[in-house]
Amino acid sequence: MKNFAIVILLFFGTIVLQAQDSIKTKVLDSIVVRAKKIDLLENTPVGDALQKKDLQTIGVESVGEAAKFLSGVMVKDYGGLGGVKTVSVRGLSSNHTAILYDGINIFDNQSGQVDLGKYSLANVGGLYLANAQFTPLLPTASALASASTINIQTEKPNLEDNNMRSEIGLSYGSFSTFGENIFFARKINNKNIITTYFDLTHSKGNYPFVLHYGLQDNQKTQKLRRDNNEIFSTHTELNWFWDISKSKTLKLKTYYYYSDRELPSAVTLYYMNSKEELYNKNLFLQSTFTSYLNGLFTYKNNFKIDWNYTHYLNPLLSNGLQGENDIYKLLLLYDNNAISFQPTENLFFTLTNDIYYNRLKANTQMDSEPERFSSLSAFVVDWRLFKKLYLTTNILHSLYYDMYSNSTNTTQHFSPYFCLKWQDNNFTSSLFYKNIFRMPTFNELYYRRFGSKDLNPENTMQLSITNSFSKVFKESELSIEVSLYYNDVTNKIVAIPKNIYLWSMVNYGKVKIYGCDFKLGANTRIEDFIIEGKLNYSFSRATDNEPSSLTYKDNLPYSPEQVYSIIANLSYKNIVLGYNCMLVDNRYSLPENITYNLLPHYADHSANINYSYKTKDCNYKFTFSLNNIFNKQYEVIRSYPMMGRNCQIKITLSL
Repeated sequence: MKNFAIVILLFFGTIVLQAQDSIKTKVLDSIVVRAKKIDLLENTPVGDALQKKDLQTIGVESVGEAAKFLSGVMVKDYGGLGGVKTVSVRGLSSNHTAILYDGINIFDNQSGQVDLGKYSLANVGGLYLANAQFTPLLPTASALASASTINIQTEKPNLEDNNMRSEIGLSYGSFSTFGENIFFARKINNKNIITTYFDLTHSKGNYPFVLHYGLQDNQKTQKLRRDNNEIFSTHTELNWFWDISKSKTLKLKTYYYYSDRELPSAVTLYYMNSKEELYNKNLFLQSTFTSYLNGLFTYKNNFKIDWNYTHYLNPLLSNGLQGENDIYKLLLLYDNNAISFQPTENLFFTLTNDIYYNRLKANTQMDSEPERFSSLSAFVVDWRLFKKLYLTTNILHSLYYDMYSNSTNTTQHFSPYFCLKWQDNNFTSSLFYKNIFRMPTFNELYYRRFGSKDLNPENTMQLSITNSFSKVFKESELSIEVSLYYNDVTNKIVAIPKNIYLWSMVNYGKVKIYGCDFKLGANTRIEDFIIEGKLNYSFSRATDNEPSSLTYKDNLPYSPEQVYSIIANLSYKNIVLGYNCMLVDNRYSLPENITYNLLPHYADHSANINYSYKTKDCNYKFTFSLNNIFNKQYEVIRSYPMMGRNCQIKITLSL
């Protein structure tokens, strides 16, 4: 109402001035009035984001490489351009993080882990992390059923001035790494936009590394090159944006991904021979339909069909079957319906339900084809109690019905969530509690070598408090955020080895995780120069809390206590200089916290320069990236050395 009154005053003031022809006038300098809109449904309690400009600054090519710059996120990277990349948020396993692609979950009931290395950044507009959950209008129940979510949001083109937009990018880098991406968007009419996207990546991946023949600095070393690390991948998308009417919208997406990856072996003494290969095909169709029924109700439907093919080949494995030759075919049918009711400006009620069906076919490793019917329902209340106080709460009911080898199993669980948030101008404080549980994956339950059909779901309790401050000055902006959190996991699923090939999956032990996240962001303008910076610091201690365990009070594997990340850039007209750094503390590769299992800390520094040039018909952009500037050899996962110093040049043409 206040903004509306200002507009009316300016409007009538303009009319009065125009009517006074006989009065001498003076043109004043224009001013910009800034106001921060508070949206009841966009109050994520704790989270982080990397916008398009941040993704360009850090100079990486995949979502998996970029996600490590999100606060509280650890990326497990098995090395190389084609190495598998999974995430761990606040010390919890990757199975506890939901990965969304344009708001709809990426499901993987086979292993429960989504490989973020296969998602390109070229058409991504932003990465958004939410601890606990996002609170957008009409969320899916599956997004509410995880401890945290990462949403990969692709770009919707702005075609207000032109009916067509096209872009092509070519890149070449170290170790014969070649990339190509093509984007095309066409506005058919005022209600329909169609976009297509294609990218291709190929790399030999034969980067050098140093093999150490002992733990001491004076031990013998040998310079070698990474072998069996070649990758070829391609990805195609087709999107259709249709504004059916003023109150109805529809978005359709077709996605296809193919990769042929060689998997290098772990670097061990005297044996590094590997012939492992991984083939992957993924095709999915998804749609999002939104209808604003009237001033009180809003309805959304999300639908998805997903087919995933994985072929793992290891001819050197001595198992009496002439090696390993596993083929998995995973089918998903998914439907979400959500409706919201807004009786007043300050109160929302939302009911959302997901129904999906999974079926896994495997050629050798399972006695039958596991199937799972799932129904997740949530009732959500968003309420502005007072002018500055917000309440979000929901109760989630999860129902799973598994069928395998003529046996059935039904599991259900109620999960509460509560968040209280106070917002006063530049200061925000929030507190949330959330209970979730994780169903065992098909591999954990039914995989012939180590599956156990008697596994119970993991049960996780989260508690977090966050305080943040932001201030906009005349030419600058400053933001500070501090979060304290505590996670408690029971019925943790772990693998216990029977021998070198056979493992058993059991519920064993309890895990307690506590820590803090600190974020500092700043930007300023000095004449034609723009300086931007972001610092993330995370402290986390995740320990085995089962008194009967041999590793009682020891840190969990691959759980560093401290992680720093820095993103900074300096812009001058059409030139941008970027710098980023990742510092990771010591961590252990196995549950026993002994010296032999210790992985040393490391720091990875990278820089890039971007130059843009515009002509009447075309925009040119040149990017040069230099990664791991100091050629530091380190391992994220033991015995999988990461690339040393490497560089890339990229040229992008936009029409």
